[in-house]
Amino acid sequence: MPSLSWNEIRQRAIQFSRSWEDARDERAEAQSFWNEFFDVFGMRRRTVATFEERVRTVKDTYGRIDLFWRGRLLAEHKSAGESIEKAKSQAFDYIHDLMSSGRTDEVPRYVVVSNFREVSLFDLEPEKGAEDRIDFQLADFHKHVKHFAFIIGQKTHRFGEEDPANLEAAQIMAALHDTVEEGGYSGRDLERLLVRLLFCLFADDTGIFEPSQFELYLEAHTKEDGSDLGTHLSILFEILDTPAEKRSKHIDEDLAGFPYVNGDLFGERLRLAGFTRAMRDRLIAACRFDWSRISPAIFGSLFQGIMDPHERRQIGGHYTTERDILKVIGPLFLDDLRAEFDKLRGDRSTGRNKRIDEFLAKLRSLNFLDPACGCGNFLVVAYRELRRLELAALNLRHKLDQPGAILTLGGEVTKLSQVDVDQFYGIEVGEWPARIAETALWLTDHQMNTELALATGNPFTRIPLKASPHIKCGNALRF
Repeated sequence: MPSLSWNEIRQRAIQFSRSWEDARDERAEAQSFWNEFFDVFGMRRRTVATFEERVRTVKDTYGRIDLFWRGRLLAEHKSAGESIEKAKSQAFDYIHDLMSSGRTDEVPRYVVVSNFREVSLFDLEPEKGAEDRIDFQLADFHKHVKHFAFIIGQKTHRFGEEDPANLEAAQIMAALHDTVEEGGYSGRDLERLLVRLLFCLFADDTGIFEPSQFELYLEAHTKEDGSDLGTHLSILFEILDTPAEKRSKHIDEDLAGFPYVNGDLFGERLRLAGFTRAMRDRLIAACRFDWSRISPAIFGSLFQGIMDPHERRQIGGHYTTERDILKVIGPLFLDDLRAEFDKLRGDRSTGRNKRIDEFLAKLRSLNFLDPACGCGNFLVVAYRELRRLELAALNLRHKLDQPGAILTLGGEVTKLSQVDVDQFYGIEVGEWPARIAETALWLTDHQMNTELALATGNPFTRIPLKASPHIKCGNALRF
């Protein structure tokens, strides 16, 4: 096991990307780049790889590989602005040169090339059905660290295009709903179960859990026929609702690795659900979707896709697009807040710091109510936009006299964002959409915390959950 957790590696990757975003010259900076690249994973480059490895070419001259880890990794680097395909061509020429000069046993499985802005990683021995190449911007390195698990001796994620965050997420949850319901598990318990599963699926891909922690637990600890899946889920939910210091010292190590979530999401004990092989397969397949990129609007289509069509007609359920939501909340309050912020941005007086602080306090003081909130789309989008406005104001506040100061706040980052989900209220007659609204706000909160972490270069999480949205299940006209 690595000495660093994957969450720590991800945070190091964020800081690494930010520190190298302005680098340009390969000759002057490439070796420092790769030294710090290995440090992201808690590895000392010099213990495994060398710079400028000599290799005899087919022209009977000698070339020099930028970075070489025998049997494992070859890296080629170019200056900013140069074609990354040029680096790729040179790297694969060196692979050919190694083979032609009798050094076949030294040929690495992986090749990585970069020009400071872009990164391409190649797997020369891909698994069946897997892609052999992944490309990404250096700024997105933290999203792809698991592909470099071979650096610390772990199995890598399969390469492949990230699934788009579209209606497929809703279809996955609808199919999971139908599969479990067909087994005789229905009503409020089913709705609660699906909300918890949705949280776990999202947590697996966004840093709340270790990457794929939920998926790996299911695969390693539950029987393939699904007969004990319900029991393991019940145990896991109890663990997620128990602080680490109150857990038994004798629980399985893999269970102990899950964080304490709180927020009452996992507090209520549900009936034990029975699962079959097909139901287990369906859940594990859902784990393989990329839940980190779902948009707030997806919860509306998820709600619509799972509800019974007859029931939907009776209570007036309707999926509103994100574009239409913004058309409504803009004139209601968002346009005025943005106009107020624009005035602050143009203010050059000595009192601007104080006025920005007052604006930030105002954002925290606002409360929002949707009296017929459905699955919470309006609340979710409003919360996201409020957090982004707060982040813009924080950047303005901390970069006034000390440009870049927000990048070095360290632990103080946890005191920056004061806007939270407890400013948001909703009333909804249906239990299922009410719970979706509540969970959607928590998930959006985590997405916004990730945006703050990227802006500051410092980790920022709110797990265990302390603040909760106020979603009342009831008839709005009577309540």
